[in-house]
Amino acid sequence: MTSFRTYVIPIFIVLVGKGWCSQQVNCNDLPLPKTYVAYHLEPGKSILVDGKLNDKAWLEVASTGRFIDIQGLDFPKPRFNTWAKMRWDDTYLYIGGYLEETDVFANQTKHDSVVFKDNDFEVFTDPDGSTHWYKEFEINAINTTWDLELSKPYLNGGVANSSFEMPTMKSATYVDGPVNNPSVPNKYWTVEIAMPFKDLIRETSKATAPPKKGDQWRINFSRVEWHVHNVDGHYEKIPGLPEDNWVWSSQHAINMHLPERWGILQFSTDNVNSTKFVRDPNWPIYSALVEVYNAEKKFFAIQGYFTADLKQLELADWVVKGQCAKTPQITVINNYNFNATVFPLDRNLTTGHVRDDRLIWFT
Repeated sequence: MTSFRTYVIPIFIVLVGKGWCSQQVNCNDLPLPKTYVAYHLEPGKSILVDGKLNDKAWLEVASTGRFIDIQGLDFPKPRFNTWAKMRWDDTYLYIGGYLEETDVFANQTKHDSVVFKDNDFEVFTDPDGSTHWYKEFEINAINTTWDLELSKPYLNGGVANSSFEMPTMKSATYVDGPVNNPSVPNKYWTVEIAMPFKDLIRETSKATAPPKKGDQWRINFSRVEWHVHNVDGHYEKIPGLPEDNWVWSSQHAINMHLPERWGILQFSTDNVNSTKFVRDPNWPIYSALVEVYNAEKKFFAIQGYFTADLKQLELADWVVKGQCAKTPQITVINNYNFNATVFPLDRNLTTGHVRDDRLIWFT
C-alpha cells in the first residue's frame, strides 16, 4: 500500500519494548517480529514460475502461516486465509503466495498502475534493515505488477519512485476459476514471483547479492482485500466500506511503510527444514534505537523540538538503565534534527545509530 491512500495512523506506537516499561527484562526475550528461514535451491532443483505452487521446491517447505490483520492479533481475524513461502538461488528470491478468495476480480492491466485498487498481494523488502531505499512490489490476479522504490518512508518525506524496474523479474498467477465473473464462485488464486537480488539490493549499504548463509533481511507481505458485490453481472466495490489489510508480521498500525516492524528473513544453504532461526545479537541495540526514535517523535509532536534529555522521553526502563545495551546518547541539532547512538555491552558487537529521518545503521 502506498501514500495514495489516507489513514488515521497511530504513528508513535512503540512496537519494540511494548509491555516492558516497569520491569526487569531478559534481553534474549525482547520481542521479535515474525521470522522465516528460506532454503537455497539444491543443484538440479528449480522453480517454474507459472503461478502454481506445485513444484517440489514449494511442497517441501513450510509456509509463513496465516496472515493477520495489519494492526495485530487483537483485531478481527481475516475473512480469508493467506500465506507465503520463500526459496532462493544465486540469482533470485522466489516468493509463492496463496490467497483464498471467493470473488476474484482484477481491473488494472497496465504495469506500474495503482494495483491495490484491485485485490492484490504485496511484497516489501529492506535488505540492510536501514529503513531507507526499500522496495515494494504489488501484483493482482491477472499478473499486473507494480515495482517501486522508496528512499525512506512516507512519514519521513519519502517519495515513491515508480521508474524503478526489475528487468529480469519473473511473475505469474493462477486463478481457480474465472476472473471478473460473479456467477461462478472462486476458491483461491496463487502467485509466484522471482525477484532478482541485484535489483533488491540497489542503493543499499551492506547487503550482498546473492546473500550469504545466515544473512538476515527485513521483509513483509500484505494483502489488500476489497468488499465487492454483484451488480448486473459484474463486480463493484461496496460503497462506504474500506479495504481490509492483512499481513504476515503485524505493523501495529494501518501503514506498511514502517520497515522497522517488518518480519525477518534468514537465508540458509543447509538441508531443507534443518535450520533454526538465529536471533541477531545486535537485536537489543536495534530495539533500543527504535524505542528512542519513537520517543523522540512523540516528544516532538507535543513540544515542537527534539531533546537530548532522556528524562523527558517516554522510554522503557531497560533502555534508560542500559540493561541490554548501553544507555543511549542523543545529539540534537538546531532542535529539529537528532542523532542517537547506542553502544553494545559486548565489545565484540557493533554500535547502532538512528537519525530523525528513521535511518538506522551500524558501525
